[in-house]
Amino acid sequence: SDRIPARHLPAKQQAKGKGQGPPKSKAVSALETCLHNVEYASGKEKDPKGSCFCLAREHDLSTYVPLCYGCGLVLCNLNLPHYACPHCGESFLDNSRRPALVAQIQDELCMQVVKEDEERQRAIVEARKAEGSFPMLPGAGGTQGVRKGTVAGPQSSHKVMSLNNTTKKVTVSSYTNTPVSSRPPSPAPEEPRRVPPPPKEISYVKQPPDPAHPWKNMQFPNLQYVPPP
Repeated sequence: SDRIPARHLPAKQQAKGKGQGPPKSKAVSALETCLHNVEYASGKEKDPKGSCFCLAREHDLSTYVPLCYGCGLVLCNLNLPHYACPHCGESFLDNSRRPALVAQIQDELCMQVVKEDEERQRAIVEARKAEGSFPMLPGAGGTQGVRKGTVAGPQSSHKVMSLNNTTKKVTVSSYTNTPVSSRPPSPAPEEPRRVPPPPKEISYVKQPPDPAHPWKNMQFPNLQYVPPP
């Protein structure tokens, strides 16, 4: 493919690699996905993962739809705004609410991009200051500037010539140094625990109360009152 002239390649492949910025972070990708879903989802589908009924006790309160407009269910941040209410099925993306959610997510996305760009520029400035503080020797190739915990550079290959004393022949051997990263791979993020919905059947005493014992504990019938000493 390297020998194919650029004019024979599609426009997408020619544009690939040109003008590309730094890779997107997980926060930016998550906001872009959320924005796309809010813009184009119908809002009537329920979360296939089952949503969460913790009522914001185990997770933070949702910043998009903290309270269902239909049934008043308290929604945590695991209940995404492009899904319907897990209890009553109310949609949060009608004509009056969708534009407000889109504007809110767009603002968060812009703020996140600006924040990451400022952090990136700050890291570049600090790296240049560190380079000026510790000058490199000529021909060092920058290998002494690699810090602990960083990934080594690309693979490097070299050839070794050896002479056989018996046959008087020269043998050329090629070796490749494979860089090894000293940083262990980051573990996969754990899926947050989702609180299931409450049971549909209400637990109650199905037999009529005894007139002789109107205050009898039907759950623990053998309880006895012990007066204090």
